[in-house]
Amino acid sequence: MSVLVDMSTATRAPDYDEEPGQITGCKVWVYDMASDPPPRPAGDVGTLTINGTSASLGPACVFQDGAGYVCPTAAGEGELVLEHAVAGAGAPPNTARVSIQGAAFVPDDVGRYLSLRGALAGSGSFPIVSVTGATEVRVAKAPGADPAPTVGTYQVLAGAGPVPGTPEDEAPGDPLRDSDQVRVRIAPRDGSPFHFPETTVATLGSAFTADTATVGLLGQVPLDGRAFRLGCAGEGGECGSAEFTIIQLQTTDGPTAGLVPFALPPAKAKQVVLTCIAPGALGFVDIPAEASALLAQAHASSPMTRIRTAFMRNGAALTKNPTPPDNTVRVVAGHQLIGFTNPQASP
Repeated sequence: MSVLVDMSTATRAPDYDEEPGQITGCKVWVYDMASDPPPRPAGDVGTLTINGTSASLGPACVFQDGAGYVCPTAAGEGELVLEHAVAGAGAPPNTARVSIQGAAFVPDDVGRYLSLRGALAGSGSFPIVSVTGATEVRVAKAPGADPAPTVGTYQVLAGAGPVPGTPEDEAPGDPLRDSDQVRVRIAPRDGSPFHFPETTVATLGSAFTADTATVGLLGQVPLDGRAFRLGCAGEGGECGSAEFTIIQLQTTDGPTAGLVPFALPPAKAKQVVLTCIAPGALGFVDIPAEASALLAQAHASSPMTRIRTAFMRNGAALTKNPTPPDNTVRVVAGHQLIGFTNPQASP
């Protein structure tokens, strides 16, 4: 599933722009975290409501300090118990069992995130990979010592991040069906720079299968400056329909030790953000050598520890405020496959 609401108010010009003035083509930003950091998110601009999905994303999406926008479907307080998977005991590796007294988990919670807060040593947000009972789920979590039971708060969050799986798996808890029409509206807070009308993505990007070459590249992005292609139109792929094919890539050079394989910690020195958009009928996106070279240069300057690459097939809608400020909002919706590259540190 992929529903993105882009409410950026300002950004600097990209370091590389394949098609200046157009939304298509590849654009790359290379940020120096000390002197030229990425733009900060807009913050709390109001309450977002997303309707039209086959499974609920919750009553509303709200801004929370430290987490950005989240879409809670359930919340409460109770005794929290967390136990990590034991090797050879039949439980998936890098997972933990979480039981919460008084919770009411449902099958649709698979694919959502469980956010834990309190004295529990395991506090954080973790993907729910299975629901084993009304008060018990299994989450993806790096190994660690099991904390003692404690009383804390929890939230179940829809659309909070990637959920581990394989390309052959059916997406767990996918709330989008090809026939859905995603509707987004905002209840702006006082002084918000966004007050756009309700916007509908009438035709979603349909479910797809990435081609064999792309499945490999999502976990091994080239860092030698060569051009490469990501898509669903090659051998082993199946595209379906989409208005756009979109690639979003983000890097970090922050430490990843002890984190789950899909965590992307903050960058410490260099960060690269790459966005490439092509017409959906093509079924692929070509990342040119000029864009790839910027990845290679950043890696040589400060070795990357992880690269998050999303391959998306989306429909889109563009809207704007009817009155000043003249801000534009882009809503894209469809499906995505996310891969993580863990480069070897340079000697």
